[in-house]
Amino acid sequence: MDWLNGVSGFVFPFLERVPVIRAVVGFVLVFFLPGFVWSLCFFRNLKALERITLSIALSIALVTLSLLFVNRLTGLRINGLNSVLIILVVTILPVIAYYLNRVIRNRGLFQRREE
Repeated sequence: MDWLNGVSGFVFPFLERVPVIRAVVGFVLVFFLPGFVWSLCFFRNLKALERITLSIALSIALVTLSLLFVNRLTGLRINGLNSVLIILVVTILPVIAYYLNRVIRNRGLFQRREE
């Protein structure tokens, strides 16, 4: 995990020097992005305002519950780096599911063959 210290040693000091960027990235990462990708995965026919509202609510719930769950399950401390990694995992999982769903639909692997 020495490479991780190098990456965080480069990124975090930059974000500490520019607090506006840090606040915007943190807000989007915690309050919008995870809920948005989960809403894309589960709710296909939503209008923009509905999707934004649902994204904010889902993000607050998912981020809080996933951090507490990982803390309780593994005993991992909640700090900045661990939080970012857990939020990225929670954000990437529905992207993978959405992509796999599209690949399966496009290839027609689960369609009935009419004979």
